[in-house]
Amino acid sequence: MSQPMSGVKDLMRVPGLPRLFLWSMLGRLNVSALPIALSLMLVRWSHSYVVVGLVGCALTLGQGAAGPLRGRAADRGSTVRLLVITGVGYTTGLAAIVTLAARAPSSSWPVVVLVALVTGLSAVPVSQISRAVWPKIVGSELTSALYTAEATASEVVTTTGPLLASLVIAVAGPYWAVGVTALLTLVSALVFAASLGRAGVGGEPLPQRGERLARRSLLTEGPFVRVVAISMLVTAAIFAVNLSVVAWTQNIGRPALAGVLTACWTAGSLAGGFALSTFARGLPRALRVAGMAVGMAALAVLLPPVLGTVPLWLVFVVLFLGGTALAPTLAATYEQIAEASPEDRRAEAFGWMATATAGGGALSAALTGVLLDLSGPALPVAAGAALVVVALVLTVVGRKPRAPADETVEEVTA
Repeated sequence: MSQPMSGVKDLMRVPGLPRLFLWSMLGRLNVSALPIALSLMLVRWSHSYVVVGLVGCALTLGQGAAGPLRGRAADRGSTVRLLVITGVGYTTGLAAIVTLAARAPSSSWPVVVLVALVTGLSAVPVSQISRAVWPKIVGSELTSALYTAEATASEVVTTTGPLLASLVIAVAGPYWAVGVTALLTLVSALVFAASLGRAGVGGEPLPQRGERLARRSLLTEGPFVRVVAISMLVTAAIFAVNLSVVAWTQNIGRPALAGVLTACWTAGSLAGGFALSTFARGLPRALRVAGMAVGMAALAVLLPPVLGTVPLWLVFVVLFLGGTALAPTLAATYEQIAEASPEDRRAEAFGWMATATAGGGALSAALTGVLLDLSGPALPVAAGAALVVVALVLTVVGRKPRAPADETVEEVTA
């Protein structure tokens, strides 16, 4: 059995993979940069965290609704065209939101919510496409190593995005930060599409209609639904922490600090992912989820109204330590999603995962906005910790997903 670093070396030798992997990561930078920029722009415009939560809810609901459809399109081989169309659509939607927030009165927030919903429908599916094509590029022997590398590298991107947003906010303000994010979305989508085409996995012809067989929905598979539900709960908790941190920094008069604090949390996640792949590959998933719940509970104790004032360094420490459970949990989830789905439906499977996590994020954004206006940041973070406890229960009592070989009996006659 090869060691983790030898797996990385093998991945580096796959022709075209390093360049494609790099652009797949850059294609996700806008995802981590947008929440802070958009939240600060909207709260400055509307003076209400409820509006921030509703817009975030609409955006993520749109993303989730289109997830399986984008997955099916990617499974049919139209990934290049899909990336171009969604890149243009998503960028146009973000530009419209910035224009409305800059020129329209705050009473027009329902229009912004509607535009956010349409924008979410065009979200660029870089992550689900890349996770589906990795096995085609590296083969089954290196797929697990590549999923681990992706989960860890994603934390670098997640750390960099808030820092980029904070830098633009400090220099030019949140409106410009959202605009830069929109431009980054378009450029990364186009370049990633071109990279897929050069790798030979982005322009395969669509299957003939006669070759398409009726299939049972993936949502009828218990192990698959369980893993998707866990992902949904974890995502909802992450949204609660991110928005609560933004609100706290706004309340103390240091909004630019939001990106630094969020980056600290995701830096802890990066450290946890590296430790898992290097020293603790057999760490039970239940322990990873439990660690996330403990970290969020500790953070809730430090925030208002539980504590009025707290040393900033202590918040940094708790965020970093609590974040070490994030990447290990997400990496295991990717592998279980792949295990619980047929090979030729993997993009659709990750699309359903995107739908579930987007739904969890949308509900969390709306609920967090209400809780922030009612009490302060401690309550939504505590609610997020409770969601992770539910995910822990599902992890402990649920069955392990069946092996891919058992999933071959997926096709049924029409």
